[in-house]
Amino acid sequence: MEINEKMMRELRKRFDVEMNRKEIEIVDHWKNEIEAVYRKKYDNLAAVQVEMKRVIERMVNRVSILKKMVREES
Repeated sequence: MEINEKMMRELRKRFDVEMNRKEIEIVDHWKNEIEAVYRKKYDNLAAVQVEMKRVIERMVNRVSILKKMVREES
């Protein structure tokens, strides 16, 4: 089965739209995480730094999991 150029453009367009939706979800999730840290009341700067470090560690962990998944699929 051969895919013509029009069908290929349509598939590409749908793929790009879906990727944009996923990116919006991801960015929105991490924005909410950072907003939660921002809204929380802290006693000192060190407490804010500890909370931000936790968010960063979660992000690093997620990135490493996704990289591993990509390597396994290729």
